[in-house]
Formats: sequence, C-alpha cells, structure tokens
Amino acid sequence: MSEAVKQAQPNEAVPVQSPPKKKARIAWVDIAKAIGILAVVAGHAYPHKDALYEVTYWWHMPLFFFIGGFFLKPLPHTVQATKQFFKRKVWPLYRDYLVAGAVIITINFFTEHRTVAYSLDYFRRLLYGGTVLNGYTSAFWFVTVYLLAQIGVVALISYVKPQWLQWLTVIGLFALGTSYDNAQQLFGFPLPGNADVTLMAMFYMYAGYRLFPLLKRVVASPLWLGASLLGAGAFAWAQYADKIDQVVYMKSHNITDGLFAATVPILFVLVVIGLSYKLSQTNLSYQLQWLGKQSMIIMFSHKAVFYLLEKMSITNWAVLTVFGIVIPVLSVVLYRLSRRMVQSSLRLTT
Repeated sequence: MSEAVKQAQPNEAVPVQSPPKKKARIAWVDIAKAIGILAVVAGHAYPHKDALYEVTYWWHMPLFFFIGGFFLKPLPHTVQATKQFFKRKVWPLYRDYLVAGAVIITINFFTEHRTVAYSLDYFRRLLYGGTVLNGYTSAFWFVTVYLLAQIGVVALISYVKPQWLQWLTVIGLFALGTSYDNAQQLFGFPLPGNADVTLMAMFYMYAGYRLFPLLKRVVASPLWLGASLLGAGAFAWAQYADKIDQVVYMKSHNITDGLFAATVPILFVLVVIGLSYKLSQTNLSYQLQWLGKQSMIIMFSHKAVFYLLEKMSITNWAVLTVFGIVIPVLSVVLYRLSRRMVQSSLRLTT
C-alpha cells in the first residue's frame, strides 16, 4: 500500500503527541530557599550587629545567587533564543519587581502620609534600583542584581566556550568588584540597580551553575555534610571569639576581604544545602518546600511588614521575624483562595 493510501485510511489511529511533562522540582533546592529567606528576614529584624548577625550575612544572600545558577543553560546563538530568554527568565521577575514596588509605594503613601512628589520620586528610585532604595523597599536591590547576574552568566556560558576562561572571567570580575569600597566613593554616585554588586553575584551564580551536577551526586553524603559543618563551624567560632573580623554586606558593598568573601560564603551554602537534603527526608519537607516557593514574595514585602508593625510599637526582633514570614504567606494563601472562588463562580455562571 502506498504512503498516500495509508494516510487516507479513515479508521487508522493517528498517534497523538502527549504534552511534555513538567519537570519535578528538587525538594532540597526549595528547602534551601526556605532556610535562606528565614535567615534574610531574621537578619533584617535582628537589632545587634554582633557575630551572629555578621555570620548570617556571610551566606544568606550568596545562597540565593548560588541557587540561581543551578538551572541556567547556554543559549543558541540566535536572536529568537535571546528574545525567549528575556521573555521567560528576565521579564517575569522584573515585572513582579515593578508591581510589588508600586504596591508597596502606594501603601507607604497612605501609611506614612507622603506627598505626591515624594511618592513620584520613590517610583523614580524604584526604576533606578540599588542602594537608593531604602525603608519599605530596601530589600529590592536583590532583584536587579540577580537579573543582571543571570544575564551576565548566561552570556558568559553561551559565548565563552573554554571552562577555564569562564572561571577566570568570574574570578577576575569578583576580584575587581571587591577591590574598592563602593560605587558611591568610586564614581561619586551609586550605579543603577547596584550594577557593581553584580560582579560579585556573577561569581556565586556561576559557581552554582558549575557545582550543581556535583551537588546532586554528593548531597546525600554524611561525610560531605560533616566536613562542611566542621569548616563552617570553625569560621563561625573564630568570628565569635574575635579571632577574625570579617563582614560580607553585599548591598552596601562592604567586604572586608575578597578571598574570604569568595570562599567562606560558599562553604556555608554547602552546609545549608546538606541540611536541606536531610530536611527533605522528614515530615517537614512539604511545608518547607512550599515556604521556599514563596521566598520572593517574602523578600519583597517583609520590610514593609516590619515598618507597619513598628508603627504599632512592635519591635521585638523575633516577633518581627515571625510576622515578616507569616503575613506575606497569608496574603499568598488568601489571594489564591479568592482567585479559586472567582474562577469557580465564573464556571457556575457559564
């Protein structure tokens, strides 16, 4: 039977291609994000700049940049591929940044009795990004740095082929980024979006990109976790005992030592990842995974929650931390419930 006749058979079953299956999320990755966002919120609420505060700042922001490198891929050298990257990876997060910023600036307008001129200038600062953002939106610097680092690393792995040259590039950028105090002192003004901090963030993100395949193989190893804990514990003790005095404040670009900032934060990140894998084997896994998926809304809104609570004379850092997590999470739950109710009512009326 000819091919044409075969295609004309009316009763012949035509194979239907099933839609591609969604890749299952890796539990320990989301749990690591949950641990990270808990540390960020607690760090912002904690009132003492002691060893605990400084050690927490060593790793909680590098953790998010490190994880951000896990699922990056080189792009084909086509205009279409570049457009798709910006459409799917860059624009959605930047859109959320603008929307969340607009909401918080509006809340600030009413709660702080701001003038229209002040709020319009607040929008200008939101567009500029970085260190010019403070108060309700002081944590927003992370998003612009994350996006710039993502663009930089994807460009690097797409257009620079030798792996040794990729490593040399990010190490060189990190060394450059930690060789001066801050952009304000160097240029006389802060760079848009904390662009100079991207030089550091790219290193952490690229390290995550390269180490992720190895981590998937060794994450369950007690020996690996034990060694990481021992090393991180030694550095934490040294800071507490005043044997060393190191700070890694990425937003303000306050870095005591570049070599320390390139190595010790990653050591702590490895500890968090190892502990996250252990937690993924417990009954808390589902709840922690869900919390990790809400890390961005918590990042956007927790400082606004703090300011509103402080206006009610609630200043205890532990209470601020709890509400800084719970209120954003409740807002997500209520939004999703209301959305489902609207969708259900629409289905009933059609």
